[in-house]
Amino acid sequence: MRPGKLSLSMLVLVLSGLLLNACSYSVQVFSTPSAAAPSATQPAFVATAVQLEATPTLVPPLATPTLISIRADTVNLLEIVSGFALGDSVRSIAFTPDGQALAAAGGNSGEYAIYIWDVASGQPVGILGGHHDIVWDIAFSPDGQLLASVSSDGTAQIRDWRAGDIEKVLNFPGQVVSVGFSPDGQTLAVGGVDTSQDQIQNASVWMYAVGSWSELLKLSEYMNITALAYSPNGGTIIGGGTSRNVQVWRTDTGAPQFTLYHAHQVSKAVISPDGLTAATGTCATVVNSACTEGAVWLWDLPTGKLLQKLNGFPNVVESLAFSADGSALIAGSRNGTLRVYSTSDYSPVFETVAPGGISTLALSPDGGLLATGNDSGDVNLWKIVVRP
Repeated sequence: MRPGKLSLSMLVLVLSGLLLNACSYSVQVFSTPSAAAPSATQPAFVATAVQLEATPTLVPPLATPTLISIRADTVNLLEIVSGFALGDSVRSIAFTPDGQALAAAGGNSGEYAIYIWDVASGQPVGILGGHHDIVWDIAFSPDGQLLASVSSDGTAQIRDWRAGDIEKVLNFPGQVVSVGFSPDGQTLAVGGVDTSQDQIQNASVWMYAVGSWSELLKLSEYMNITALAYSPNGGTIIGGGTSRNVQVWRTDTGAPQFTLYHAHQVSKAVISPDGLTAATGTCATVVNSACTEGAVWLWDLPTGKLLQKLNGFPNVVESLAFSADGSALIAGSRNGTLRVYSTSDYSPVFETVAPGGISTLALSPDGGLLATGNDSGDVNLWKIVVRP
């Protein structure tokens, strides 16, 4: 090799080394503060701060590899990969918008706190107290800053979940059991029991402006609001359930559009990513007040017409989710049956049984993870696993 070429090669190697030492970027990861479960002798609100720390690294950490989306054509490879434990029944679970953290809440005779885990490591990162009765539903704001929770104690609590600070407590006449932020994050909807009139226990959906927390609309229904969902464009909200009805309202005026009539109570309602289809979880057959066959009913949301009934679950369908790409509908039954349908024709493409049953389920926003919870307090994480 000529001397000129050797000098150039050495210069390239030196410069490459300098660049590698200089190039780094920060990836947010969760710290793991110590946390103690609330007790009867502790203050009404007990929380550990849930902070994100920046850690310089050259490549994304191996603990958080790219996930394969759960879709109609991949769901046959779905497996449980990890799990968490709550002290009591799991009533609701939710992922942060970035998918880094998972929150779970519930309770029956205790354990009314909200538990938060780092998804990648599986480590607990916070416990948020404040409620004094069953926490029925939780929801993160689209920007990931706020966590809203609703309870049988008649309150909705909105907090900065990382710091653990409760920013607002909304009070209601009775228990509130469903909550959700609008897709643009500007509105919060809370559903539950309202003041009784004429010996009929009424229910309502209350809508608030996020930040000022002023009431914008009050949408009337009956008995309780177990099913609540915004359409993807935020122009429509659906709610109801205990009365066997699910109402469809416009969110700008509160004007009622349609009533989705069911034979039995509705546990859950979700809307497809294109905003055209609503799916409701219910019972197909009830014998002596017990659900002996669960079902999913599909509705054309623009017209309010019933499209199809997906029967054959051994028990009531407790929870539902559309895949992120809209190709699959995931349904979980109380007995643990987890069934997935292709939305092209709503034929079943996958079925398994979750250990301990399914009381609630949630998909991560990117569609790579599924979480299921049960009445025994277990939370299981599922993902697509490709084996050689």
